[in-house]
Amino acid sequence: MYPLRRHHEFEYRSRSGEDLLGRVDIWTDVAAARAVLVLRDLPVGEATCALTALNDTVLPYLLRPDTKLLILALHPGEAGVKARALVLPHSA
Repeated sequence: MYPLRRHHEFEYRSRSGEDLLGRVDIWTDVAAARAVLVLRDLPVGEATCALTALNDTVLPYLLRPDTKLLILALHPGEAGVKARALVLPHSA
């Protein structure tokens, strides 16, 4: 996998209607047939809203329509606790 975008900031609308900033790392294989998205700096409950915003804005310009996605929402690490990731079902 190769980094396509690292710490890419994007804006999304939360469930409560607030405009918030999140970050995403996008990794692809050489043929861009597979991609991994790592959502950062957002509450895990807002991951679906953030993914919807990415599908509507950034992803159509960076990835082919037939690219298989693995989407991870990274939980922020607490003091003394390892960061954890939640695997989200992907939508195209």
